[in-house]
Amino acid sequence: MSKEVPSIAAGTYTLTVACDGGGKAFFDVSVSGKQLTEAGAACNGSRETARIKIAAAGPLSISASSVDAPLIYAYQLVPTP
Repeated sequence: MSKEVPSIAAGTYTLTVACDGGGKAFFDVSVSGKQLTEAGAACNGSRETARIKIAAAGPLSISASSVDAPLIYAYQLVPTP
């Protein structure tokens, strides 16, 4: 599954990811087609965080994947003050 945003401002962001259902989920974050990070979360309900530095504004894409299914997952990307 992939979610796209037409434009995100440059800056520092915090990505928080979580999933449930056993196994592990992976979240790939890219801006303007350039991969910034890949974060993973063990699917036991715990949260994982990663700081992301976006150097220039551009279209954002976050994709989620897993080899284990079914999974329930969530992510949040927020500016870091």
